[in-house]
Amino acid sequence: MPSPTVFIPTAAGLLLLACAYQLWNRRNRAYHSSESVAAAYDAWTDDQLLESLWGEHVHLGHYGSPPQPRDFRQAKADFVHELVRWSGFDQLPPGSRVLDVGCGIGGSARILSRDYGLDVLGISISPLQIERARALTPAGLSCTFAVMDAMALELPNAGFAGVWSVEACPHMPDKQGYAD
Repeated sequence: MPSPTVFIPTAAGLLLLACAYQLWNRRNRAYHSSESVAAAYDAWTDDQLLESLWGEHVHLGHYGSPPQPRDFRQAKADFVHELVRWSGFDQLPPGSRVLDVGCGIGGSARILSRDYGLDVLGISISPLQIERARALTPAGLSCTFAVMDAMALELPNAGFAGVWSVEACPHMPDKQGYAD
């Protein structure tokens, strides 16, 4: 039988882990509405915490193959370029129209326009993100931004050569509908 000096700390540690697990599972992380998602992103955009920490991109980074130490913000821009190559967007002719769903503050849209000559419409359900995207986009760059719900697109007769979406799907209440 283990000694009490080993058993008690081990039991206490396991109990603490079990309690933490229960708390984690009890958090209400269910999708409520597009308004609740928009409000969260509006709050994060308004306090500029994410932008000050993460820069223009609130998504993953690419650290090379094999991974190499790299500046956190540069890795995010590199991730956009890597996705462009992987998706074939680099094969689209300049001026091709692209829809950026969940564009955030427009970091990817600006890269797509500036570096690949694409005409980008970025959409987000966060009015403050769209406001910030417009403020960060230099005149002459072929990017426009609109407040719009990706699950209820308001784009009659709009044709796009491609759809760009990085990490927006987790916020969609109907994943299959979003993919379709």
